[in-house]
Amino acid sequence: MSSSKNNTLNFSAAGSAIAGGGTAITGKFGAIQFLTDGTIDSFTATNIDTSAATIATSFGAGTIIYGNFTSVAVSGGVAALHKI
Repeated sequence: MSSSKNNTLNFSAAGSAIAGGGTAITGKFGAIQFLTDGTIDSFTATNIDTSAATIATSFGAGTIIYGNFTSVAVSGGVAALHKI
């Protein structure tokens, strides 16, 4: 079995960034975890469609979105961007 970071979900070792207020945060992130209800203003990801259906959708506190993100902007709430 492969031992990649995606298989082990080793986010805690790499740390997290806190997003909110609509300002884009850049880096390498494997998950967006909403700490409060919030909305994604914009994101860049290598493996997720950035369609209008994802942008401006309200996500509840506790929601986790997995992917390979390089930029995320969250408004109307607060989210932890888990680094990979």
